[in-house]
Amino acid sequence: MSELGLYVDRKSPIHSLDPRVKILWFAMVLFSSIVCQFDGSVSILIFFSLLIGMIIAKLPLMRFLLTFLYSSIFFLVAVLMWASYYQNTGEYLFTFPLTGIRITNVGLLVGTGKFFLIVNPVIAMSILLSTVKPYDLVQVSSKLGLPYKAGFMFLLSLRMLTLAIAEIRNIMDVQKARGIEVDSKNPLKRVSNMIPIFIPLIIRIMSLAWELSITLMVRGFGYSRARSYAFPIQWGRKDTLASILIIAIYASIAVYKLMGFSLYSLIPRSL
Repeated sequence: MSELGLYVDRKSPIHSLDPRVKILWFAMVLFSSIVCQFDGSVSILIFFSLLIGMIIAKLPLMRFLLTFLYSSIFFLVAVLMWASYYQNTGEYLFTFPLTGIRITNVGLLVGTGKFFLIVNPVIAMSILLSTVKPYDLVQVSSKLGLPYKAGFMFLLSLRMLTLAIAEIRNIMDVQKARGIEVDSKNPLKRVSNMIPIFIPLIIRIMSLAWELSITLMVRGFGYSRARSYAFPIQWGRKDTLASILIIAIYASIAVYKLMGFSLYSLIPRSL
């Protein structure tokens, strides 16, 4: 994981947009996913739009692979879980092998809709963090009227997360070199094996937090109510056009569903 968290340095149209546009994008994705949560045939349009966004942003191929891998696993679980509640509701389609769960059109639509309700905002947030520098996220909090300390705390939490993951890997390597077992097929034993990892991790994180607090105090962080930025973000014409396009796309999807339409009705029954 990079020093800047999930951020990927690319020259793409999405990277060049104002961070507030991408926050609006995330909000519209969340709103439209909530509206379409009971109809996966409509929510999938939001999913495809996010995949197109990842392509335009030129995100690494590994992000795509991980997105499809984790999405496919969660998709199977979500569909089976919700389909089991609607086995006797709607038109029967097929019986899922091994489980014996009857899949109906209502269960399939609800299951996929609930799946996209979780996955779409997660992907949107991933795009946001992958295309916005943490430095700019601090500025956004100021632009939105929030104290700059709020943006700094959010940035600091992302940074501490990457540090914690790196520290866990280092501690596990050291403990393995000492002959301490940290992996086990037994779930209960695996939990007990985590003690030699988490105790040094907590001590290390507390040490880093103490050093950070001393550094911030010496530099006078928080003394001034306002803060200047070396590279201030600026709203441009392209940001306005992108915002209008985002609102138009996702509002249209939400209105389409609120009017009672569904793409499932367009699928020929012979299929």
